[in-house]
Amino acid sequence: MADRLNPYNEVEALKGQRHRIDSAASVGLGILHANRTQRAEEEYAKNYQGKRLWLDNNAVESRHAKNLKEKEARRLSHEERRKLGKVGRNEAKRKGLWMPDKAAAQYGMVIWYSLFLPIHHLWVAYIAELLNLQKQPENLKTPPTLNVPTAHAKLVKADFHGAIITVKDSKSPSLIGQSGIVVHESENTFKIITQRNKFKVIPKRNSIFTFRVPVYAPPPESQPTLPLSEERLSEPTPMKHPLDSVATMEFDLYGNQFCFRSADRATRKFKHKETIELI
Repeated sequence: MADRLNPYNEVEALKGQRHRIDSAASVGLGILHANRTQRAEEEYAKNYQGKRLWLDNNAVESRHAKNLKEKEARRLSHEERRKLGKVGRNEAKRKGLWMPDKAAAQYGMVIWYSLFLPIHHLWVAYIAELLNLQKQPENLKTPPTLNVPTAHAKLVKADFHGAIITVKDSKSPSLIGQSGIVVHESENTFKIITQRNKFKVIPKRNSIFTFRVPVYAPPPESQPTLPLSEERLSEPTPMKHPLDSVATMEFDLYGNQFCFRSADRATRKFKHKETIELI
């Protein structure tokens, strides 16, 4: 038996014996050129010469396997949200979270305007921190300093849940003058609770809103207005605006330019441009 084996020659089946390839014989094209035959040259010229050889053959993932992976990822995400106690959009709609007046009516309850006043108090503290408002100085003659362009850029990205908004102008005359605390904001509507304990859905489009912001940051020791008892609120009574006792700034909000969800506004880049609103 020969000590070396030509890989391009037919080898007889030898039982119980081993064939050894000497390391002196090069691998690949070296063996091909050193022990070439007519068939090997034809094979090399046909299939390998001048061509790029892929050393790895990745298996293409089937569409069915991709669908299974996506389904498993959705299932794991749903389980994680359920463990954290998060409520999805469809579940919230089914439970009536976006229409609290109807959900409360099913259990014979009434939603009181005063219940949402502490949320407005939190919103005032949030907007004061967002705008970096200064504390009220001892000398009130000192004018407050506020960078208006910077404030506008921050307000368009702010969260208005808890703000008290008023419809200043609208194509629908019945909406003008409607005011209340924002309970929920969607892409095209503001859902508010009025002082008469009524739940209203106000469309953003073709409406101009106004809201008030304190000139100075509220003191940290200030406490939110506690809700009154149901007995005292059996008859709706007009309430003053919580910011009537302090100096405030008033901003106009054009609904046509505000038709975005609060989460989308936070990451959106708004460009400053002059517009003419025809209401």
